Amino acid sequence: MLWPGRLLLLLHVQPCSSSSSRWGFLFNFLLLLCLISVTRSSSAEELLLRSLRSSSPRERQEEEGQSSLTKPRQQTDKRSAANWETVRTITGDFVNITWPVKRAATVDGQIVLGGLMMVHEREEKSTCGRIMRQGGIQAMEVMLYTIDQVNQHFNMTDLLPGIQLGAYVLDDCDKDTYGLEMAVDFIKGSISTLDGEYKCPDGSTPVVPYKVIPGVVGAASSVTSIQVANLLRLFKIPQISFFSTSSELSNKDRFEYFSRTVPSDANQTRAMVDLVKLLNWTYISIVYEESAYGIQAFATLQMLLEESKICIAMREKLPKDSGKAGERHYDELVDRLKLKPQAKGVIVYGSDQEVAELMRSIRRRNATGMFTWIGSDGWSARTAVSENNELQVEGTLSFQPLSHPVADFETYFRSLTVANNQRNPWFVEYWEDMFQCKYFNSTLTPYNVKWEEECTGEETYDKSGPFALEMEGQLQFVSDAVLAFVHALRLMHRDKCAGLPGLCEEMNPNDGAELLRYLRKVKFVGLTGDEFEFDHLGDGPARYNVVHFKKTSIMPPRWEWVNCFVLYC
Repeated sequence: MLWPGRLLLLLHVQPCSSSSSRWGFLFNFLLLLCLISVTRSSSAEELLLRSLRSSSPRERQEEEGQSSLTKPRQQTDKRSAANWETVRTITGDFVNITWPVKRAATVDGQIVLGGLMMVHEREEKSTCGRIMRQGGIQAMEVMLYTIDQVNQHFNMTDLLPGIQLGAYVLDDCDKDTYGLEMAVDFIKGSISTLDGEYKCPDGSTPVVPYKVIPGVVGAASSVTSIQVANLLRLFKIPQISFFSTSSELSNKDRFEYFSRTVPSDANQTRAMVDLVKLLNWTYISIVYEESAYGIQAFATLQMLLEESKICIAMREKLPKDSGKAGERHYDELVDRLKLKPQAKGVIVYGSDQEVAELMRSIRRRNATGMFTWIGSDGWSARTAVSENNELQVEGTLSFQPLSHPVADFETYFRSLTVANNQRNPWFVEYWEDMFQCKYFNSTLTPYNVKWEEECTGEETYDKSGPFALEMEGQLQFVSDAVLAFVHALRLMHRDKCAGLPGLCEEMNPNDGAELLRYLRKVKFVGLTGDEFEFDHLGDGPARYNVVHFKKTSIMPPRWEWVNCFVLYC
């Protein structure tokens, strides 16, 4: 329970307050408290008190980024104690480290877009797992790369004349509760503008340490996007996701400030049923993730299959947190699938971490080759699933929203090093994970303590093998999300600032409701050469690539995801 005394503490976090706006401020905070109180990882009090500390983001990064090689002092704060993790180094010593560490990638600008990326994998016990190379680091880098393109090549034209675009990017570790906690940073700049401008007793305007974030790019997973969308709508901050496909997010009565550059699952499920009919299957099983992403899709699949007179043999759930379920759960699931050997076709609607566990269980239970998988976009063409599970995944037909490479991005990414990429605070972790080495004096993590070899910074990518660079195939949607905001801001600037260079008073800060209206009108050609525009629900174009995982070389053995055909819904 939040006691009145603590409410006063929250109200006095601001440098000063205005009696005319106090009740509006309190009302919005109460709404925020009600929203956040449903989270599992933190109480609302704890989350808000922690997130509204007066220290700057840079100070917190420096404070929380320190590793301790000594025994931790006695902890009285439960949260702080939970952030300590004891790990064993390669030499056999036990050390205590702080994990996870909150960091932010920042680019200065007059207009600053928020970003919420799954830089790390989800981990049940310690919240954040190892670095996520493709859907995490590469996705974040393509956001920054697109902003660079706008600033370097377009801001002298009529796109954003005289305006520098910036970014403030956080990591949600692919976990909804942690992502919601991080997203509180995005609303801090808006708090001072609620119900009028705050004034100090002497009439001056208080200094607000956070810039107003006019829009947020992210999150990746549908589960996290749903939580974050519920928060951002209270402050009228538009949000554009690049990977979240749950059909639930198309409900504009609940998620009016949410948009996405990918199509809704409602289109993907219809396409899956069409593929089942094309394969002439009449008896199949469905395995779906127990989350908003999977449950909504399953309901639609079940209805469409019944309408098509296709029988469902087994209906099995994948737990959202694979580490929490354990091997036994997955083994029992596979054993139940084996009870219906006639149902050789199986639709698997889930995310990469969970499906990877399923494929490992297929190997353990000697079920390799028994089933043919139809996969959803949540795990399609993901190395996290196919790596070391090639025989189990072989033959899969899966769906991906149609995308193309972002122009010159791979060349740019290959040129990045720890030395020249200081703005990405996670790039050292990425480099260590990629090349299985550790930088001298780098921050200890539960994952780099096992590397004995020291990084030189001169490591290079191989053409094949463990050090080969594999590019995420759906980075276009991240770039398009950034450009959608840019083109909406351009339209707003044309109307509000009469096209004059620079940020005029009418756009400082931006009005979220107005920006949303401009977003719905954008139509542009992105860095891939593809045209983009939102549909009437704020969803991306329904275009899919059907890919097949097949063996392409016997000696040495090699498997690849091969494009089959393009499907327009």
